[in-house]
Order: sequence, then structure tokens, then C-alpha cells
Amino acid sequence: MPSPVLEVTDLTFRRGRPILKGISWRVDPGQHWCILGPNGCGKTSLINLITGYDSATDGTMRIGDSVFGDDDWREVRRRVGLVTNTLTTYLESGEPVLDVIASGREAKLNLIDLPGTAVFREAAKLLKQVGCDYLREALWGPLSQGEKQKVLICRALMAKFAVLILDEPCAGLDPVAREHYLQWMQTLAARPKSPSLVMVTHHVEEILPAITHCLLLKDGRVFASGSKHDILTSANLSSIYGSTVKLTQHGERYALRLV
Repeated sequence: MPSPVLEVTDLTFRRGRPILKGISWRVDPGQHWCILGPNGCGKTSLINLITGYDSATDGTMRIGDSVFGDDDWREVRRRVGLVTNTLTTYLESGEPVLDVIASGREAKLNLIDLPGTAVFREAAKLLKQVGCDYLREALWGPLSQGEKQKVLICRALMAKFAVLILDEPCAGLDPVAREHYLQWMQTLAARPKSPSLVMVTHHVEEILPAITHCLLLKDGRVFASGSKHDILTSANLSSIYGSTVKLTQHGERYALRLV
């Protein structure tokens, strides 16, 4: 069996009270995951631990061959790409788009020392790949929400990582922009050398066909984990959300409604 790209074992996190309680989960090469659960189930805390923004109370966490606590956490963080709206609050509105993308190489924001020409060339190439070549001379502030999400994806792709975490990637997008964004993410996931995607969402409608596995969280614990087709059931979703719901599938996409 190949080594996992991400593995957490008996992960516990407290902040005055238990938030995560013995989480064990692994992502193998070629897998793309979705994390689902109600508000307060521990999704954000788990992502903060994986990306190094918080430290676990107990348990172990491994990214490839590196273990948090044993290796330089800054080097471990460079193996995890993160796209989250939280980053937008730390970016200056007057910062050039190419600078925002280039900052992903060192996992830093608001660059003081500008990187070399080769880094900016790579940033411009990524912009073109996502269909946003017209933003090469743009500033961060005036961008639409959809454009900002694509720029943040480019920023994450600047680093050499094994896992790309998408934290509520469609938040703030209108329905048309959401579908365009999801189609592009599907294309990214299908690339031969794509990182393993981990999508955190409240909405089953946003689960891409490329997603292979699901992790369901409830009250800080793993409720269910495994193949998407085994885990995404009306019974499981009714249990984690505390209401009777009906899951339906339309082609390769899902929808959820109350019963």
C-alpha cells in the first residue's frame, strides 16, 4: 500500500473544551475528499491543524514523510495548499495580483522582498491556465469574488504540495459563477499530476464528480469515512444534520432536501 499524502491519528484538540475527539483519517495518492458536517462539528478546527494554524492537544499528523512536531512546521506547511476566504482579510487591496500569486511560493502574504522574474513568469502562466490572463496588471481589491477565488487557487498552486484544501470555496459566488468555478476545479482534479483535493463544504450540491471519498464529522468525531458512494446516503446525512433529509443524484451531482 502506498504511503498516504495526509494522515492524522487519534487527533484531539481542546480550546477550553474538547473540539476534536480522536480523529483518525488518511488520504492516499489519487484520492479527492469532501469533508461534510453541520456548523460546530470541527471542520474548521481540523483544517487549522492540518495547515499549522493551530496545534493539536494530542495525536499525530503526517504530511507525506513529514510529521508535525518532529520536522520544521514551516517546511511541512509548504506541502499543504489552502484556499480560504479568510486569506482575503489579510491581503492589501492595492496589492498586485501577480504579487498575491507569487507569495504562495513561500507561503507568505504581503511580500516585502519581491521574488525573481522566474517566479512571476510562473504566476502569469497559472493565471492564463485559469482563464484570467486579463488580470496580469490588476490589483487585488477590485476583483470579483469569483476572480479572487481563482487567484487564490493560483497562489496555492505556486507551492510544491501534495494536498490542496478548499475551505468553502464557493462562498459568496452567485449560482453561475459557482458552476463555472466548480467546472474549473473538476478540470484541475482530472489532471494527471493534480494534488489530492480536500473540499470542505456545507452543500452536497458542490461535491464534484472528481471527489472520490467523503469524511463526515459530527460533534468533533468521525461519523463515517470512506468511498463517496458508500458514505453519501440519506441515512448518514440525516444523522449528522439531525433532520430527516433525502439525498438525490442527478448525473454525477447531488442534491439534498428536507423530508
